Amino acid sequence: MKNPGWSKWMRRLRRWLLSLAGAWLVLWYAVPWCFPWPEELNTDPLPAASFLDRAGLPLRRLLEGDRRAEKPLPLEAIPRELILATMAAEDQRFRSHGGVDLLASLRAVKDALTAGHSVSGASTITQQLVKIVHPRKRTLRTKLIEMFTARRIEMTWDKDRILAAYLNRLGYGSFTSGCSGASWTFFDKPPGDCSLAECAYLAGLPQATTRLSPWRNPDGAKKRQEWVLSRLKQLNWISPDEYERAVAEPLRTVRKSSAFRAPHFVDMLLGAMAKEPGPGISVPTTLDMAVQEQCERCVSDRLSRLSSQNVQHAAVAVLDNASGEVLALVGSPDYASSRSGQVNGATSRRSPGSALKPFTYLLAFQNGMSPATVIPDLPVEFMTPTGVYRPENYNHRAAGPVSLRQALANSLNLSAVRLLQQHGGAPALVEALQSCGIKTLTRKAEDYGLGLTIGGGEITLLELVTAYSCLARLGTHKTPVMLGGQPASPEVRVFDPDACWLLADVLSDNDARQRSFGMDSALRLPFPVAVKTGTSTDYRDNWTSGFNARFTVGVWVGNFDNSPMRGVSGVTGAAPIFRDIFTWLDSRWPAAWFEKPAGIVEMEVDPLTGKPLPAALTGRRPVVRERFLRELAPDRLSGTSAYDAAGRVLLPRDYAAWLAGPDNWLGTAAAATNQSAAGALRILSPVPGAVLLLDPDLPDGGSRLPLRASAPPAEIEWSSESLKIEISPRGTVAHLQPGKHLIKLHHRETGEMVEASITVKQL
Repeated sequence: MKNPGWSKWMRRLRRWLLSLAGAWLVLWYAVPWCFPWPEELNTDPLPAASFLDRAGLPLRRLLEGDRRAEKPLPLEAIPRELILATMAAEDQRFRSHGGVDLLASLRAVKDALTAGHSVSGASTITQQLVKIVHPRKRTLRTKLIEMFTARRIEMTWDKDRILAAYLNRLGYGSFTSGCSGASWTFFDKPPGDCSLAECAYLAGLPQATTRLSPWRNPDGAKKRQEWVLSRLKQLNWISPDEYERAVAEPLRTVRKSSAFRAPHFVDMLLGAMAKEPGPGISVPTTLDMAVQEQCERCVSDRLSRLSSQNVQHAAVAVLDNASGEVLALVGSPDYASSRSGQVNGATSRRSPGSALKPFTYLLAFQNGMSPATVIPDLPVEFMTPTGVYRPENYNHRAAGPVSLRQALANSLNLSAVRLLQQHGGAPALVEALQSCGIKTLTRKAEDYGLGLTIGGGEITLLELVTAYSCLARLGTHKTPVMLGGQPASPEVRVFDPDACWLLADVLSDNDARQRSFGMDSALRLPFPVAVKTGTSTDYRDNWTSGFNARFTVGVWVGNFDNSPMRGVSGVTGAAPIFRDIFTWLDSRWPAAWFEKPAGIVEMEVDPLTGKPLPAALTGRRPVVRERFLRELAPDRLSGTSAYDAAGRVLLPRDYAAWLAGPDNWLGTAAAATNQSAAGALRILSPVPGAVLLLDPDLPDGGSRLPLRASAPPAEIEWSSESLKIEISPRGTVAHLQPGKHLIKLHHRETGEMVEASITVKQL
């Protein structure tokens, strides 16, 4: 006979169990639907705005909130090793639970009761996904919300979709979210290229992204990786052999990852934008990362060899001539360096030394001179508003009669200054430089003076490369392009193409530059390149810039604190970097040299006259083969009167002191005449364009202006239509009065005429 009490107790137990089961079913399957769906899961996370090189490689990913993210990946694009490692580290029963791991939750409760405080959260991957898309203050209520929301997700999505959403949103530290961003940030490769060891390393970071940062605590990150690998082995998800190989594999994390490449280049783009691009925007650029990295290697290698000579910084710019696109831009050796690493040497204003000389010679070629034209490289002085200007050559010696080819190739200062004075002075050079992209010369031309051709101004490396690329296009200017997919900048003709070809021919002539640089300097390359160096006063800056038909490369070397280098010139500092870069470029993209224009002819000439030898002297004097514009080529008989009966070259009397001095390298092969050189006449006082003040406190009110010229007084005649000119044994003076005046100087023998315009004001 059944016990009534026992039966009643069993009925109550069944009702209780049914109620409990019902409550469980309601909690597990019904209540989750009362919690709102996380709207953030309806769309894939937008990748952070990024700048890309011309091949689509990331240069920089901007922060979106406090994270950078790559484009989300489908689960099939995420390596199996990373998926398994993440599950082993975060949620080993992910495939079997329904969004909440009850066993792990019970264990967490037991551990908390034992320890007296929370030991582990027991959050599943699905719960963590809820936390990522909707972070909340950590409370018991938050935990319950995350559990029920996780259940709703599990009843809506399959496991693969949940896993993909999680891995594309998970934070890995270093401002990076998503497994793709993490693999690029720490290993500079896509996830699909990561090994088992690297996948385990990445899977271990989310547990404590700050504490396990590879940059702050590499040992801790490595220990966490080994723990993840051991879990994989315990779960039999990898074999013991795979475990041993992965633990032993050396990890090569990349501090300078693709998330922050070409930093000065990207900084320039950001600085030019009205606002930063928004999430999901990819900004294509013209940069070629292969070229950029090669330039960075060349800079690092060469600077390491010059460190003992106080050389700390360098900058490089590479342009594609046809398009004007910037292919590489190195602003400093190390952007992260505390020694002004973020200063952009490519856009900093520095003295260019002799790097601007080619444009003075271009003016001469455009005005009828040729590379064979002989110029007196002799001591000279010029009056300036600040006093007498006396340029000197690098070796403090005058070279005497030299062709323009020799003068430019050997970077002779005396020749360059004389040449600029003959072809429009500083105003003409400033106008030419501004027309081809050098915009930092904003002062009045008179402020720069003739010294501008040898470095008396400040420009930027990017401007210099832009100007040289104009020469490489034989006289057409294009504004540099840095953004990809932009319309090509228009070409504007600013120089004569034949004159540019002659200039390129001179700058590529290694034989012509041997007097100053030797035959085997860093400027000698195994293929033709037009190249010029520059060194500023006290070795504070040195430059090398040059081009072939395809590329223009510019290099600056110096110190951002403006301290002088120790004996490092353009040919020993910047030129080796230039040579290394151009050699690498030519090995990958060889380019033919410029085709000789139809308007250029060649003939043999005497290097001291620039004209053909008379028949009687053939074989008795050396000749060189020179290029000319066809219409300006010298006549076969034009050089007959340049020699005496003994076959010596007859030089103007301006050379007499040089021929008698220690700098004479001609010996008895030349003699001076009684005639002055054409184009030698100059007004030394007043300075052309000067503004003079009449001061009543000075004798005669400051109205007597001494007139000085480069020729002896007996050979010249002064005149002015508005001023009285007085000649006395003590000299020639002009009597000043307020207004604008023109003073003229005439050479009686040669007929040459020069003039100076002045302005006189009353104090």
